[in-house]
Amino acid sequence: MPHNQHGISVYTVLSIILFIALVFILAVPNFFNLDKEKNLEDCVNNMKQIWVATTDYMRDTNTDFNGDLSLLIKTPKKDDNKHTYLPANLYCPETSHQKKEYMVYGKYVAEQIGTETKHNYGVIIFCPNLTQFPKHIIPKAFYENMEPTQLQNYMIEDIDYIDTETGLNGAKKVELLNKYVEIWKTDPQAFAKRKDNNTALKAILFPEKFAVSE
Repeated sequence: MPHNQHGISVYTVLSIILFIALVFILAVPNFFNLDKEKNLEDCVNNMKQIWVATTDYMRDTNTDFNGDLSLLIKTPKKDDNKHTYLPANLYCPETSHQKKEYMVYGKYVAEQIGTETKHNYGVIIFCPNLTQFPKHIIPKAFYENMEPTQLQNYMIEDIDYIDTETGLNGAKKVELLNKYVEIWKTDPQAFAKRKDNNTALKAILFPEKFAVSE
């Protein structure tokens, strides 16, 4: 049997090399986050968890939420002060080493109907790496069993439309989602406009598709 100068067989050396190569091949996807399907699933699950935490916080406070996730991490739940709304910060697995926080905005609208006040909560959340990974967005189906308010339903429909229209153009998707958030932040009549006309806000984002014929 062939041996090297130290008395180790060539086959032993080859076996060690092959073993190291196999370990490297198996480790590379995890080390470099190359498992795109798992990363997508993990990112979406992160956003779902943040959505639930933000919605719960807004239901307990009846206030807007301006995206400070540390507030959810340090604030005890109203009915369970041993736990906070969000146990820890979460990051997209594609670039977790960069520690980019998810983009979150929550809108609260109180609607007076006769003598009753109807509370509406709507949360918009998207991945900070959406430009590079345009599929990292909460699917519309998630909200079906979450008992969304009327406001949240408006947001779900509009965001789904943005997602469909932009497809894999992540940069355009991010541009329009940021613009959509700004509408809710700056226009106090946004809810009334959307309630009156289901294309009112989409027309701001896609004027070429909703142009009024003269």
